[in-house]
Amino acid sequence: MMSSSLPDDTARWYADKVRTYGYDHRSLGFRSKSSQAKRFEAMLALGDFDGARILDVGCGFGDLLAFLAERGIDPEYTGLDICEPMVERCRERFERGAGLFLVGRIRPTLERLFAWSSIGMGANFLSTCSPEPAEARVYMDPCKALAAGLSLTPAARIDHTYLPNDFTLFLYKTPAWHDGIFPRTP
Repeated sequence: MMSSSLPDDTARWYADKVRTYGYDHRSLGFRSKSSQAKRFEAMLALGDFDGARILDVGCGFGDLLAFLAERGIDPEYTGLDICEPMVERCRERFERGAGLFLVGRIRPTLERLFAWSSIGMGANFLSTCSPEPAEARVYMDPCKALAAGLSLTPAARIDHTYLPNDFTLFLYKTPAWHDGIFPRTP
């Protein structure tokens, strides 16, 4: 199956970026602020997040929560990141009760995240099809990610249309062809 293969010094890599760039998309490894927003827009295709429980593994500065709030979406949000300065910024940025922000090391696998979900899950990955790969980043083959997803559920799909170097894998507990479950299309 698939598992995370992040280097052990990932927390240090992000902490160095925070020291260099501060509260900025570059601290998160994004090339532009708009590329981060495109990833979030793609994630909305998973379904209705209003009132839903969300676990944002690798939450960074909590920008997904802010993105949702700007759209009037109010989830029960938990953000988890290995970079303490990022989590500290989340705690300063958001009002008490807006979300729970935790520092922790987790090496999630698709199997574990899908098992934790009640409706489904979405995960963004850097794509091995990227025309300009960046150094010190982990890339995933979209075909292998989809195959891993299909081994967990027949209701799996990828979206590789919003950025040339990125894709989102969607896995649903209940297939859309079952009555009453129709994910929102982008």
